[in-house]
Amino acid sequence: MSYIVIKIGGSTLTNLHDSTIEDIAFLRQQGFKPIIVHGGGPFINEALEQQGVPTQFKDGLRVTTREVLSVTSQTLIGSVNPSLVSKINKSDIQSVGINGIDAKLFDVIPLDDKYGYVGEPTDVDTSVLASLTEQFVPVIASIGQHRSTGQLYNINADTLAYKIAQFLQAPIYLLSDIPGVIIDEKVQATLNAERINHYIDQASIYGGMIPKVQDAVQAIESGCEKVVIAAGNESHIIKKLQSGQNVGTTIQR
Repeated sequence: MSYIVIKIGGSTLTNLHDSTIEDIAFLRQQGFKPIIVHGGGPFINEALEQQGVPTQFKDGLRVTTREVLSVTSQTLIGSVNPSLVSKINKSDIQSVGINGIDAKLFDVIPLDDKYGYVGEPTDVDTSVLASLTEQFVPVIASIGQHRSTGQLYNINADTLAYKIAQFLQAPIYLLSDIPGVIIDEKVQATLNAERINHYIDQASIYGGMIPKVQDAVQAIESGCEKVVIAAGNESHIIKKLQSGQNVGTTIQR
């Protein structure tokens, strides 16, 4: 059976179309092994605001102090992840919520001191995913732990999804709050590394989209089959992507 990594952005979770879960069940019925990775930006922002914890972004990444890390991990692991698992389990498939700490799914290395406790996932244990996907749809929260120090790290959910897809050599669907990469008010059907770098230099690609597309290129060069960025609130978006309909932006070699 073939793996498909589906990343659901935090902003998409607030407006997730019901047909998305139907489509995930359909993938299972067709013999695929879907793996879900999720973020939780809006939920984290709300929790930080409620607790009076300031936050800022650099290069599209959340600067993660100890306080921000505590709120982020509690929100993702304690609230967002079980909520999504519960929603999926109301369908005729079974899902299980995990994060990088569980079963030593992956290791983490610090990304850069300027981002605080933001990590980059390494050494994904694909045998854990192989075992889980025999029966369940894994739903993975983007929190990890450095194995040698035990330190928790916040991880950009896109980066985690890419890394998992890279290790599994699987395609990845990024369900976002936008319909794809938009240049001059038009969704780009396809992009490659050269065009992405050109648009970044032009500042046509900016903010949080920069790490999203840069990580996509790296993942593809390292074994990921393809990356598609598409609107998560569109009806049956996964079925449309799976059937090759012209939706979203496909990033390829």
